[in-house]
Amino acid sequence: MDVILQASPYSAAFARLGKIRSAGITDLRYGSLVDEDWHHRDRFARAKDQRRAVPLPAAVPSYVIGASIEKSAARRSRQPLGDGIVPLASALGQHANPDLDLAIPASRQWVGFGMNHLDLLDRHEVYRHMRDWLARPS
Repeated sequence: MDVILQASPYSAAFARLGKIRSAGITDLRYGSLVDEDWHHRDRFARAKDQRRAVPLPAAVPSYVIGASIEKSAARRSRQPLGDGIVPLASALGQHANPDLDLAIPASRQWVGFGMNHLDLLDRHEVYRHMRDWLARPS
């Protein structure tokens, strides 16, 4: 798409505008965490996932919260839909590649059903889970 926008002097400005986004936003494409993932590469070019695995600290308990726009988890034949922006598997740190899977125990995961991405900011049940987890002794 970027090549198409650059083809015309009338639309080239839109192509340049698209490249203003921050490195953090382009890192979200694959979940890149270290600079070496993009070192000597065009961060806007489409490429296969080449990120390095960065494990979570072993001594720090990790918790994840995800949301699904589906009303319930009733359909177990497949992974529920995500929140409209983040796929649920990604929100829960799950990945098909074992090196990239965060392996967070189910007891430290929570999914809010009937919620979208922005609902995570102000729903009481989200706050309640965060508060309960943070109150646990280390």
